Amino acid sequence: MAPATELDYILSDCFLAVGQAVGPDKGLDFDAVTWWHRRYRHAFHHAMTGRGTLWAADRNRVTAVGRYLGQRAVEYAGHGATIHQPAAALASAEVERGCQMHATREALLTADCTDSATTAFSI
Repeated sequence: MAPATELDYILSDCFLAVGQAVGPDKGLDFDAVTWWHRRYRHAFHHAMTGRGTLWAADRNRVTAVGRYLGQRAVEYAGHGATIHQPAAALASAEVERGCQMHATREALLTADCTDSATTAFSI
């Protein structure tokens, strides 16, 4: 499969997971969705090309993180009916910190620390 096509599938799966976590009680502002889309297209492309990450191997983990991202966005949106871009950004920052800690710990456990200082989210 071509990398661009695979990237589209990854993003679709992730946004489906976000939507599952958000549920029917909150809306997603278009600006929040486009912000996430740009951010994670870049991050996933970086992971696929720079690190050789395989979607088939990481799909369950990535969609679980997508659901967590949706849950955190709901919390940051508070009592409002819509998740706006600032709430999406706060949720992303929290989730990405957790992902970075997990990646660093995993690299240390496998003794593969060649690129642990680099994050896919550095845009």
